[in-house]
Amino acid sequence: MIAVNRDKPDRWKQDIRQSVDMYNEWFLRFAPQAYRKTRAQTTKDVETMLTATKNLTDVGINLMKANPSVLPSLRMSTCPPIAMGRLVGLAGISRTLLKLMEKENRLPLQMSSEELDCNLKKLAN
Repeated sequence: MIAVNRDKPDRWKQDIRQSVDMYNEWFLRFAPQAYRKTRAQTTKDVETMLTATKNLTDVGINLMKANPSVLPSLRMSTCPPIAMGRLVGLAGISRTLLKLMEKENRLPLQMSSEELDCNLKKLAN
């Protein structure tokens, strides 16, 4: 086995950057259109979430009320990503609330403001 640049840490950042660039070029050229379209939309969604949350420093009830669409990116930014069902169980929140925020980019109309705030507070913590 060849240990390319193992003993040259000063080259690691350049190698990583070049590797990422090569992968991106390959992906944009050869990946199926559906993957490219999804990647472009996901990139926009993550940028929107990072802006709305001030780079993940402001995640609270008001943010989620104003931007329900940030939830999928927030959920996927954990390590490992939290599945929807697991988030419902861990946070003790309404499955309906989570589905509406993720799939329809809205809050439930029938939920009282007190219940909504309670669920969002749990979700923000």
